[in-house]
Amino acid sequence: MNKVFNYIFWPALSGLVFALVILQLPRLAEMLSLTEAEPEPLVSAPQPGFPRSFKDAIQKVMPAVVTINLQQVLAESENAQDFSNSLSSLARLQITDLNENNSLGSGVIITADGFLVTSYHIFVSPETGVVNFPETITATLYDGRTVNARPLLYDEASDLALLKIDSPNISHVEPYTLSDQEVGDLVVALGNPRNIGLSASLGIISALYQTDNAQLIQTDAAINPGYSGGALINADGQLIGINSNILSESGGSEGIGFATHASMISLLLDYYYESGPGGYLGVSDIEYFSANEGLLLYGQRVQGLRVVSLVEDGPAQRAGIRAGDIITGFNQQKIGTLSNEDELFEAIESISSLGAGEIVEIEIFRERSQLKIPVKLGIGEPFVLFTIQ
Repeated sequence: MNKVFNYIFWPALSGLVFALVILQLPRLAEMLSLTEAEPEPLVSAPQPGFPRSFKDAIQKVMPAVVTINLQQVLAESENAQDFSNSLSSLARLQITDLNENNSLGSGVIITADGFLVTSYHIFVSPETGVVNFPETITATLYDGRTVNARPLLYDEASDLALLKIDSPNISHVEPYTLSDQEVGDLVVALGNPRNIGLSASLGIISALYQTDNAQLIQTDAAINPGYSGGALINADGQLIGINSNILSESGGSEGIGFATHASMISLLLDYYYESGPGGYLGVSDIEYFSANEGLLLYGQRVQGLRVVSLVEDGPAQRAGIRAGDIITGFNQQKIGTLSNEDELFEAIESISSLGAGEIVEIEIFRERSQLKIPVKLGIGEPFVLFTIQ
């Protein structure tokens, strides 16, 4: 009996074990392959929260960045070597040897109704050191449109200028005013370097400066000529600064760039609102029209101010006033009752004492007819600050 058991049971058991092993071979092979794949890769995976791309941040802000165009030539800076921790000296540093007379800088639209900021120094004459008021300042928008931009306020200490455009369908980005930036934070500079088109450069915050008058961010992001007035953003696409200047011997980026902190933008805008900007009619050139001329040309004693030219897309033009119209009064005040030419011009200038946004009823003489045209005043003329503190 034992012999029969030995000859039958043990061979059968061995065959069963062998069959189970054969059936489990694919699973064993899979386990072995997983075991071989366990060693750590040579390059560690990015840490959570570390941006692999700044695409979303750039696309969020880029539509609000514009190119500022004006006739101006920048010369080599005499104080490029005099670097100090003084923000006022940093703000006065000029980009060297540009020799460009157009598209000198960039700007950022910061409100839905068309306020934008750029750099103060692009308006400063290198020969005289005073602010230059170009006859024409335009802003080229992200979608290719070019619109007129009117300067409202300049601040030398923060190297900022506040401008206004009147155009529908514009993008904007609000300033990020918190001072929670740290040295080593990643940043991206946006602008139009040397008029080749809007572009971006990546860097870190190299240093932070603060005085009684301004805050400044130093970065190694490439800030080339044309970046002045453009945006400095963080990894989340928040506007943390306005590109100001580079410290350079060659005229190109050498890894020492500066941006005005975004908190200064809000201070500038608040100051402008609080200062009560005057009204802006948008009549760029007028001439005295005497009662004798009225009798000669129209057989009527028409007296007032003849409109020679209008600001394109300004309040008066949008309201329907034309070149050639004779302004005879406003808000029930007849210009014809005034006694001399100086009083006539003072009457028109007094419109600027009215607040921006107010409705003024302008009386005009056109084609032998009297018309009354309501005009919503825009923002008034620019002025220069030396500090907003």
